[in-house]
Amino acid sequence: MIDLAGIQSMLKSLDLDAWLLYDFHGINPIARRVIGLGPERFATRRWFGLVPAAGEPVWLHHAIEAHLFAGLPGRRVPFVAYRELQDRLRETLKGVKRVAMEYAPGGALPYVSRVDAGTIEMVRSAGAQVLSSADLVQSFEARWSPEALESHRRAARGLKEVLQATFDEVARAVRRKEPLTEHGLQRFMVEQFRGRRLHHEPPIVAVNAHSGNPHYEPLPQGSAPIKKDDLLLLDLWCREEPEGSIWADITWMAYLGKEVPGRYREIWSIVAGARDAAVVFLKEGAALGKRIRGADVDEIARRHIVERGYGDRFIHRTGHSIGLEVHGNGCNIDSLETIDDRQLIPRTGFSIEPGIYLEDFGVRSEIDVYMDERGVEVTTAVQDDIIPLLA
Repeated sequence: MIDLAGIQSMLKSLDLDAWLLYDFHGINPIARRVIGLGPERFATRRWFGLVPAAGEPVWLHHAIEAHLFAGLPGRRVPFVAYRELQDRLRETLKGVKRVAMEYAPGGALPYVSRVDAGTIEMVRSAGAQVLSSADLVQSFEARWSPEALESHRRAARGLKEVLQATFDEVARAVRRKEPLTEHGLQRFMVEQFRGRRLHHEPPIVAVNAHSGNPHYEPLPQGSAPIKKDDLLLLDLWCREEPEGSIWADITWMAYLGKEVPGRYREIWSIVAGARDAAVVFLKEGAALGKRIRGADVDEIARRHIVERGYGDRFIHRTGHSIGLEVHGNGCNIDSLETIDDRQLIPRTGFSIEPGIYLEDFGVRSEIDVYMDERGVEVTTAVQDDIIPLLA
């Protein structure tokens, strides 16, 4: 259910007249979640929801879908024809000067930029200035409830179980010289998730040069064999099956031999150092009550890698928001792909996953972090060194 009092309080603090929610055919899941319109509710027509800083909300909807808004507080205004929609929107926005929408100037935050340009034009033509709802989104869509946090913890435990089963399987296969490919190991992992009733997507399984591709996909054709002395990267993510569960997301690395070669250990130490520097920065800043932007954390991890000569090989952001989607809509740990100036706020979670990607191999280490009013917690297991699976 919509948190009307909380939204109105924040609108006043941001000097905004209203939050104008909008959706058509699910293009803006943020709006649906904010008002509690679940994925099981069938909606085929566009709708607007004006939540003002003071007063009652107004729900502008097609006449055939009035039932979707019957349980929401405020006034319902139906329309049928397109020109009628334009007129009703103009009437609804009368006297409203500054509205927030799921929009980001210049497309700077694509996770927030959900409303199409034509709809933005329609709102502007009705006389309102459109500003970004990015801060509102983080506060009212990206925060975790206590129950959601516990679901994330259980997902994290599930990931660790699948990871250990996978390491055991690949070590067994290599010792016995049984044929095993990246795709075959991915299929094994998928079955491990299914057996634990965990909602998942196909994990990344990459050896050697393939680990230098951050989003490598092990397809049935062209997948590399896994053999002795290979470097193995596993990136896996899952959540529990019930709707409202929070994802967990990790990346671990192993070596199919008795002793990890020095070159791998050298790059690993840099990547793990960047990861740990980011966590220290977060914990120290939170303890002092500092305002920490997602971009600030990215800069700390990135500087660690740049200073060691591999800045041009760290080709993605340091981390992403985690929520009801594995890549959530809260603040990202990013000063590269976007400049996420949003402040990290309590009751949100995100990944920390620096990496270095060379021509012959790549290294990444990924953990999940949760912030609340008490501080910063790493919620997933932390890898200290590349694991020699045949030791």
